[in-house]
Amino acid sequence: MKKGILLFVLVAVLMASFVTVVSAQDTTDIEIYWVGKTLNNPWWISVADFAQREADALGVNLTIAFPQEEVDLEKQVSMIDAAIEMQVDALVVSATSSDGVIPAIQRAKNAGIKIVNFDTRISDKSLIDAFVGGDDELGAYKAGKYIAEKLGGKGEVAIITGLLEQSTGVDRRAGFLRAVAEYPEIKVVAEQSADWASDKAANATMNILTAHPEVQAIFACNDQMAVGMVNAARSSGKSNEDLILVGYDGILDAVNMVMDGTLDAFVSLPNLDEGAMGVKLATALILNEDYEYSREILYDCTLVTKEYEEGLTDQTIYEYAAERFPLRGLTEKGY
Repeated sequence: MKKGILLFVLVAVLMASFVTVVSAQDTTDIEIYWVGKTLNNPWWISVADFAQREADALGVNLTIAFPQEEVDLEKQVSMIDAAIEMQVDALVVSATSSDGVIPAIQRAKNAGIKIVNFDTRISDKSLIDAFVGGDDELGAYKAGKYIAEKLGGKGEVAIITGLLEQSTGVDRRAGFLRAVAEYPEIKVVAEQSADWASDKAANATMNILTAHPEVQAIFACNDQMAVGMVNAARSSGKSNEDLILVGYDGILDAVNMVMDGTLDAFVSLPNLDEGAMGVKLATALILNEDYEYSREILYDCTLVTKEYEEGLTDQTIYEYAAERFPLRGLTEKGY
């Protein structure tokens, strides 16, 4: 090999090595603190898993923190304060209480920390640098539309809501009610809160069926509540022909229930997208001071049914399961 060519190759190799070292140094110094809402919901565990996968791929340091219970605002606030104490570069957070978390977010903002809000909004958008989540209002609208169409545009329906202190609870309730309001002969005869919890949803379902024996459909605003709803409905003797049951999130339990026919449909919440994009946004904001996210980044929430139904179904259960749970039946989590 000629000396000139050899020298060129050596310089190129050294430059590539230098760029790799600089790039690695740029990301391995990045500290991101990620705060979810609860350890008691497998959807949230999956989002954390996908966030960690993305952090590993980008080479950034990710600290993941969860309150045990979704209603534990005090614990979530203490986690945000811990992030401030650690002097992290970015905070990725989903609000346990859209209003209640504001003072802690303000402290983080004052400390110069980049704020990425995901899934559940904080009330003051001026405090955040970016938001990413699913379009919950539209997703719940799809659930309401599905139920109304399956009932032929008339009948009695009920809704089991989540925490209305959270934007997700407010948006899902609003989307469902907007859809059924388009059908004059659909009547919402009951609305009960179950705080996103399966046991409370089971009790709510029994209350609804007792007070309104003619109810023909129930929408549970998350799949943890859908599990309780399905169990209570079936134990009360209701069959698929008696009652349309729809959930929201797309956890593995919901997939299994749609597969076996005990749940008619669910709306999926984009755990893959929310988990990965929160970390991506945080990393991008840290590395690029000129980046601005004036718009919310919203992902579609698909309506999933066992068989395809024209005009209603976005994904069949088989398509959805392949996307989110390719290892269903082989591993505990299915992915």
